[in-house]
Amino acid sequence: MNDAPTAREEVLRVFPEVGGLTYFIDAVMLKPEAEEREYLEFLREAADAGFRCAFVPLYYLPMARVELEGSAVSPGAAIGYPFGFASTDAKKAEAVFALQQGAKELDMVVNISALRSRRYQRVREDISEVVRLARRYDAAKGEGHIVVKVILETCYLSREDMRAGALIAMEAGADSINTSSGFGPTGAKAEEVAFLRETVGPGFGVKASGGIRRLSQVLEMVQAGANRIGTGSASEILCEYLRLLAWNRS
Repeated sequence: MNDAPTAREEVLRVFPEVGGLTYFIDAVMLKPEAEEREYLEFLREAADAGFRCAFVPLYYLPMARVELEGSAVSPGAAIGYPFGFASTDAKKAEAVFALQQGAKELDMVVNISALRSRRYQRVREDISEVVRLARRYDAAKGEGHIVVKVILETCYLSREDMRAGALIAMEAGADSINTSSGFGPTGAKAEEVAFLRETVGPGFGVKASGGIRRLSQVLEMVQAGANRIGTGSASEILCEYLRLLAWNRS
């Protein structure tokens, strides 16, 4: 007799309640072609759903601050997005604007070329400066910890690059690493998430993002070691879960 849980049972075991799922999810909308009304709808849906964070372009952060006020959802900002080539001063300027507009989480893209070129001190300084700015803001405002995540863009990296990038992010004081920006040729892969989790250990953040569109993928990434999911399909994933939950209770 096969006692292995079905996929449905496993999803409900890992996420027995709606809040258990939404707490893992960063809803993301960073589409250059999307219109203002689409961003407004996205933010209102995120607020209603209660996702962990909602990421929008810097331009729409003032709107996010208004639309998410009073909800449990934190505004998030992408820094140096999507290629990481911006200077450290430019990344810091973006971070300052984001924090002034109410962002509680900053996902900064690592300088991918510098990392691949093994310019590790340059990469460390780049991350450290943004982290230091966020910590100064923490101390000055006293409104809670600003989360800084470092997007590695794993599709362009060897395992050696990934390991180096993850360890440098830890040393620089970041809170988490992130697999992908969503603009690379591929997104998150479970084996890379598992490798990153093994590299950083249990106490550091690993966010899986890029190409995650189904509830089954969320489960796969969490089981591989992710403690946060970034997706442009957050509402669709939640609807899939709610259908599964209703099926289970019927």
